[in-house]
Amino acid sequence: MTVLLIVVTAGYLYFLKPGEDLWFWGALAFFFLAGIVIGLKTQKVVTSKSNSTFYAGVMGGMGIRMLLSILFLAIYLVISEIKSVEFIAFYLILYLFYTIFEIYQLVHKLRAEKQTKVDNTTP
Repeated sequence: MTVLLIVVTAGYLYFLKPGEDLWFWGALAFFFLAGIVIGLKTQKVVTSKSNSTFYAGVMGGMGIRMLLSILFLAIYLVISEIKSVEFIAFYLILYLFYTIFEIYQLVHKLRAEKQTKVDNTTP
């Protein structure tokens, strides 16, 4: 998904030239790295036996992603001189894409584990 977003971002920056290209690439790198780190932590929680640990881990991961995203956007608004509406829209779209991807991966993983557990209990 990130490779597709890199291509779309490069095309957008090449054709529309919104300015502040570094922030666009920084946002994409931020979401990629945050997705990897939070995804690895969430994967460990998915395999836990306790439902409370599972919910706390998954919701904690999503909460951390949201807080880090708000922090990144706040840093942009403080540091940037242009404060581009295009960048903020791009950033929020990236947040949406990566959140949907995280939820899709989580549901896919849980569905596979549920299917495996059902298969193991069937005589």
